[in-house]
Amino acid sequence: MPSSALSLLTPREQEVFGMLAEGYSRPYIAKMLYISVDTVKVHVKHIYAKLGVHTHQELIDLVEGKRETP
Repeated sequence: MPSSALSLLTPREQEVFGMLAEGYSRPYIAKMLYISVDTVKVHVKHIYAKLGVHTHQELIDLVEGKRETP
């Protein structure tokens, strides 16, 4: 995944993105980052919009280089 795509994300979104890419659940991410699950959901929504993906699988494909950012 190009670093230019990651530069679109805020530092917190980058943290959430990294944890999502590693397969962690939203509740686990919330617990580890000391934020609510609803806040994680908002971050995920922004990450998906900025990276042009619609599903967790598309996010994983992007990380694995099977998909390009728009």
